[in-house]
Amino acid sequence: MRFTARSFLLGALVVGATATCVRLGFWQLARMHEKHVLHVAQRSLLARAPLELEDALPPTPPETGSRVRLRGPWDLTTHVLLSGRTHLGAAGVSLVSAVQLRSGERVLVERGWLPTADARTAHPELFPDSLADETGVVLPLEHAPHPTPWDALPSERASVRVWSARALEPDSAAARFAGPLAPWMVRVLPDPARAGSAPIPEDYVVPDESMHLSYAIQWFGFALIVSLGSLALALRRRPGVR
Repeated sequence: MRFTARSFLLGALVVGATATCVRLGFWQLARMHEKHVLHVAQRSLLARAPLELEDALPPTPPETGSRVRLRGPWDLTTHVLLSGRTHLGAAGVSLVSAVQLRSGERVLVERGWLPTADARTAHPELFPDSLADETGVVLPLEHAPHPTPWDALPSERASVRVWSARALEPDSAAARFAGPLAPWMVRVLPDPARAGSAPIPEDYVVPDESMHLSYAIQWFGFALIVSLGSLALALRRRPGVR
């Protein structure tokens, strides 16, 4: 059997492609183990008793993914509607208001989903006055390199400003809410005792890492296809092999 430069080149390409697929498969397995450790830590944080906040912000920010319980009056002067949010396939917005602590400091709270046909406009200023008693998960307020502008929406109460935004951006929020703001926010968790009431809190789900196992299996499958397919093709081309 005579080997040519073309045969060596094709063989090298097959070996390289197979090795790359195998390497990517093992990389996905490594990512799966990394994500497993991360998700176990996140679930552990959620299982802890919530930090009680009523008087003032803690000197050290709570960990992202931990739970807090906020109690105090809602800041009724300003609301933000995060546009383009859906719930069970229906269009709506996510309502963000601030809870005022006794110190005068405020914490932004994503209270949940409100239905609205245009996925932009609602009237939280018409909600009845109430005191906040919310348990939620701590999330970061992240600075955007190019923050989208906030738009003022019609309000049926002159003393209340309602804003439309695509995302909460700390500098934009600080410019519109009175008083010092926490550098983090809280997303309210569903409470079975309030089922059916608006706004509707969204579940906070810690993802699993199974997708990385699926990706690894795909890469190992590609490696088998490339190697076995190339071998079968080479055998078919050998003289006397049909």
